[in-house]
Amino acid sequence: MDYQVVFKQTFLEDLEQIICSIAAENRGAARGLGEAIIVAAESLTFFPERHPRIRKRPALRRLVVGKYYKVFGSSLFSVGNREVELTGSE
Repeated sequence: MDYQVVFKQTFLEDLEQIICSIAAENRGAARGLGEAIIVAAESLTFFPERHPRIRKRPALRRLVVGKYYKVFGSSLFSVGNREVELTGSE
């Protein structure tokens, strides 16, 4: 039972901002992180409930990519009727 992943505009804008800010210092790292975020997001087609809920916003879950997630690798998403919506950062 796969879910459909929907990339909301806010998620895409956050991703662009993340990549641009890192690319200013290291283009290779920015490319690698951008690819890792997309791969992780696309993996939500299978069992998206494996990611933790946000305590104060239980309708949302957190997808963490990379060890510096508090700075740039944390995205929020919601799980609906066979659909996962990536909404961006907090």
